[in-house]
Amino acid sequence: MVVRVALFSLALACGAQSLTQTSGSGTGGSGAGGSVRGAGGASGDPGSEKRIVLPSTSIGFVEDPVSGVIGAWYAYGDGVGPNANLTTTDVADSDCVSKGGFLPAACSQIATPVPGQPFPPTDAATSKQCTSGVAAIVMNKDGAADYADLWGAGIGLDFNNPGGDAGVRGYFDLTPYQGIAFDFSADVLPNGLIRVSFPFQGMHGGDAPYWMGATTLGSPLVGTTANPQHVEIHWTDVGGPFYLAQEVPPVDPSQFPFTPPRAVQGIQLQVFTNTETTTPYSFCVANLALITDQ
Repeated sequence: MVVRVALFSLALACGAQSLTQTSGSGTGGSGAGGSVRGAGGASGDPGSEKRIVLPSTSIGFVEDPVSGVIGAWYAYGDGVGPNANLTTTDVADSDCVSKGGFLPAACSQIATPVPGQPFPPTDAATSKQCTSGVAAIVMNKDGAADYADLWGAGIGLDFNNPGGDAGVRGYFDLTPYQGIAFDFSADVLPNGLIRVSFPFQGMHGGDAPYWMGATTLGSPLVGTTANPQHVEIHWTDVGGPFYLAQEVPPVDPSQFPFTPPRAVQGIQLQVFTNTETTTPYSFCVANLALITDQ
């Protein structure tokens, strides 16, 4: 389950233009009943790729008139409940506590941004969205590792959700674009333990495909603060999830193809969990843009 923390009412008030190594629960959440929003024309910076930049406002809301993308950046995690707001993270109703029966201290801990509160970029010029925390260690429930309730934490952006938590999470047609690009940097890099996921209509339950997900457990994010990584993800490189084929009985991910990406909910960067240790993280995403060949 994904808990989306987006503050649309605050956006209006501010005038915004608005799991582990062998198996794991996905992050995609259930599809909502929104319509599919279309993508518009294309424009961008000259260079090796053309792009439509998706800047965020001072509270992390995106409303791009060219592509039609509209939604809020949010934090999510197994220790965040569906009713998180300015005064509470609603941990009592989270997957970790409500479904798993674990103590709050055993859940994934999000230090920044505080779930339920505004998610401002740390650098307005690049719309740099940063997060930090510690993904939980997977513990046993009923004699088996409980990946479903201790699945980690991360940040994401909805592509078609003008109302945030107050609205309906819809879908977005990404077929006019070749992929998505951003700059990634980390102070604390959980190497090999982050997935860049794209929840979409028709995926297997909550198991969203991710960048290089057809062949690896995690996406190849390696950038650091000293040496940032420019990431370009083409839709043909989004697949899996790899762990589905390792389940008993195995699930064939190819039965749930991501391409063509006609109904995508958004992008998520999830630090996933394992049974050996907790996973500290601190990373940023900047200059998010849709790649176009026009």
